[in-house]
Amino acid sequence: MKGEKEKMKCKFYFTLFFVSILIMFGGAAAAEEQQQCFHSSLHHTGEGMRYWYEAENGFMAITGMPYDSLGCKNCHVKSCDDCHLKITKEGCVYSTELARSKQVCLKCHAREKATTKYDEMMACEGVHAENNMDCMDCHSKREVHGDGNVYSSMRQDGAMDTACTNCHTEDAEEYPALPDTRSHTVHKGKLECNACHVQNSMTCYNCHFGVLAKTKSKPESFTMKVKDFLLLVKFKGKVTSGTIQTLVGKNNEPFVSYVPYFTHSVMREGRKCEQCHATEAVKTLASSQKMIPAVFKDDKLEFYKGIIPVVPELLAWPFLEKKGDQWVSFEPKTEPLVQMALYAEPFTQDDLKKLAVEYKYEE
Repeated sequence: MKGEKEKMKCKFYFTLFFVSILIMFGGAAAAEEQQQCFHSSLHHTGEGMRYWYEAENGFMAITGMPYDSLGCKNCHVKSCDDCHLKITKEGCVYSTELARSKQVCLKCHAREKATTKYDEMMACEGVHAENNMDCMDCHSKREVHGDGNVYSSMRQDGAMDTACTNCHTEDAEEYPALPDTRSHTVHKGKLECNACHVQNSMTCYNCHFGVLAKTKSKPESFTMKVKDFLLLVKFKGKVTSGTIQTLVGKNNEPFVSYVPYFTHSVMREGRKCEQCHATEAVKTLASSQKMIPAVFKDDKLEFYKGIIPVVPELLAWPFLEKKGDQWVSFEPKTEPLVQMALYAEPFTQDDLKKLAVEYKYEE
């Protein structure tokens, strides 16, 4: 109790000190402007999650519960203290160094924390992790602190500054330059770097809302963390990496959400042509046949290894419910509610026809 009071007192004096500094050096208007920018940021509002959850075809259509009644909103940043406040033996200090630490980001960004742990365990860390890069080496202050505009999604125009080509250009000197290879020109600007350079997709598969409501435990409410395949979606007409979230309502109502997503497992060398072109998955989908990306066998899920282009009506994901402590598969009584979130776009049959053509990588 004493420690909590000390922390609260510490936060009060820190906020008072920080505002005083802003007023002293930038005036009251600057302090107010800084506050307004932060309060409109996605980190503070959490609008990215609310917007897609409460959309017409979002998961709220199944739960019937508004976003404000969920625990998700408690994860979002309430003040500068959440990232910058450091408590030392001498007292409270404002630390930019602390806020730049990857560990601070991973307190909330659980999917990336899971990715980091998985990659370390499997000895397949991405090139950025190998070089000890932190999140803020790529992400901007404006993304984190806000710019005064209210965004409904991180994928909305203007919300993000981060891009591979901010560092990797044809004439880059400080970072590896873009090589003049055929793979960088043959797609004619229709592929994002992520489509070839991201290892695979991270997802917490089969989150069961009924189990979550009963146990109040996120780890107990989903079947497993998966990083076996790479989901490919389109975003603004370009092919990019993505991921999937399968959810199950209290009464076993199935839900699938596809999104463009950058799993931070970046390979130095991109995929070879044959790893995407004319694969088993591509041929199945190009022939308009159903593809089963995972099977539940011997009490465990086994996933397809490789790339999976998103064609929602042709992908048949398994759904599970919990009986006692065991997950068991069940056949949904209705077709899954499918959401293409974060402005994701599916592959067309024309896209699949092109992807079904065999190509072999040549140096």
